[in-house]
Amino acid sequence: MIHQVTSSLDTFKSIRLKPGLNLIVAEKSKGATERQTRNGSGKTSLVRIIDFLLGSKCDGDSIFRSQSLADEQFTLSFDLGGHRTSATRTGNEKNRIVVDGVYDDWPIEPKLHKESGEYRISKTNWCSVLGSLMFDLPVDIESYGPTFRAMISYFVRRESSGAFQEAQKQSSQQQNWDVQTNLSYLFGLDWEIPHALQQVRLKEKSLATLRKEAKGGALGALIGNIGELRTRLAVAEKEANRLKSELEGFQVLPEYHELEKEASALAIRISELTSENTLDLERVESLTSQLEVERSTDDSLLESVYREVGIVLPELVTKRLDDVRKFHAAIIQNRRIHLQSEIDDAKASIDRRDAEKEQLDDRRLEIMTTLNSHGALDQFSKLQEELSRQQATVEELKKKVALARQLDSETTELTIERAKIKQRLTTDLDEKADTLNDSIVIFEEFSKLISDHEGSLVIEPKENGPEFAVNVEGKESKGIRSMQIFCFDMTLAVLWSKRNAGPGFLVHDSHLFDGMDSRQVARAIEIGASQSKQHGFQYIICINSDQLEAAEFANEFDPAPYRNSVEITDASETGGLFGMRIK
Repeated sequence: MIHQVTSSLDTFKSIRLKPGLNLIVAEKSKGATERQTRNGSGKTSLVRIIDFLLGSKCDGDSIFRSQSLADEQFTLSFDLGGHRTSATRTGNEKNRIVVDGVYDDWPIEPKLHKESGEYRISKTNWCSVLGSLMFDLPVDIESYGPTFRAMISYFVRRESSGAFQEAQKQSSQQQNWDVQTNLSYLFGLDWEIPHALQQVRLKEKSLATLRKEAKGGALGALIGNIGELRTRLAVAEKEANRLKSELEGFQVLPEYHELEKEASALAIRISELTSENTLDLERVESLTSQLEVERSTDDSLLESVYREVGIVLPELVTKRLDDVRKFHAAIIQNRRIHLQSEIDDAKASIDRRDAEKEQLDDRRLEIMTTLNSHGALDQFSKLQEELSRQQATVEELKKKVALARQLDSETTELTIERAKIKQRLTTDLDEKADTLNDSIVIFEEFSKLISDHEGSLVIEPKENGPEFAVNVEGKESKGIRSMQIFCFDMTLAVLWSKRNAGPGFLVHDSHLFDGMDSRQVARAIEIGASQSKQHGFQYIICINSDQLEAAEFANEFDPAPYRNSVEITDASETGGLFGMRIK
């Protein structure tokens, strides 16, 4: 239990507590809003102080880092491991706790500071000590396992963390794995089962990330298609083998390029000769046609011309027709000789060129045969580069195939692992049926006492791990959620008290009672009083005076004896818990 909360701040109102129910009442002045009362009275700050001294974070926006409180010490005196212990902490030295108590059973003992005579322990080690002595939690527990801070937050809920939204979650930011692991531990189940499932989730997340990155990178959409990858690999290996064989049989010819140039020049010369022959053949054909015309010419045309001349110019035509015929025949003969000579010259040129072409063709064939059986050095280098690229492609595809095979294999293994974990979970729930039934019955009894809406605690195995559900008949509302949280937290407090373990206290502030009607508020307080007395734990309620006054208590219940003597009010800046305005 918590004995008292004190501070080095002169104006701070020290609070002394007793076993069982403790009502810390904030007087609400007339006209003050609910928000003004909460902010001004500081009753919520009492919850913050308790949580702060139990190792909560102390970030830059924490009230304990404010100008007014950063250097002030806050001290919690409480029972720990069967011994009264005190813990002192300041905002400016947030990672150091000064402790006073019996350390024999502590898994990590504090260190003596010689100059001050104080026993000091780091915040991390302090949480390990609290987890060990309150919840029997191993100090060296692995990642994603239950933690003291996660579990104590069900016993000291903080509204600023969103702790009053769902019974199963002590923070709106709490992850599903954290809920499953810590609640499994708190309800006596095998926490290693949801822990193992979280390891599967992490592997699945890694695989999903790998697939996503692969699809956007070198592997492309083929990452999941191992069959197509194998096809591409087979084709690539075949091409690499072909290039390798070609390279092995490659013969380098030093004068390769000179022969290439000679072959090219020969081809050009052969083409020129062919073109010249074509022209001469056309010329021979033309000359032969002219020669045939000359041979067919007779005297009839001459006679006709002569008669016509004789008619037109009779006085000028004195020469005899025989003379003309002889002259004309001589001209034709000369013309025939000239044409035949030109034809013979053209044919001779063609024959000469054909002979040259034949020689050139033989030389070009010889060169091409040599070139086809050899290669240049640069060609050899290019072939080597091409082979290297192809071999690199083969290796890359092999990696892709291996990765795709690995992804498929691991996905299958994770599916099998999930099924095994589900079976382990089912078996664990069956074996722990008595323990679970105890929790379920306790919750249901509280639900019946506090409201007409019967509620039930359901713990069952699901594909995604153990599910902790709180079901209450009726329309979901803030009041119903508050009742669910009250019954849930009270169930945990009773369970751990029955085990003679746990923190030994449960703390609720007025946020829990928002939405509850006056009768339900009264029932919650009455249940807290009876259960804390029966099971020997402490129930601390921070509540507004108007909520307490409006509560419809049973005739036999009187809240006055449980009311703390410290007066907290929002009427003035000095009326709050700190006795001053926090800057």
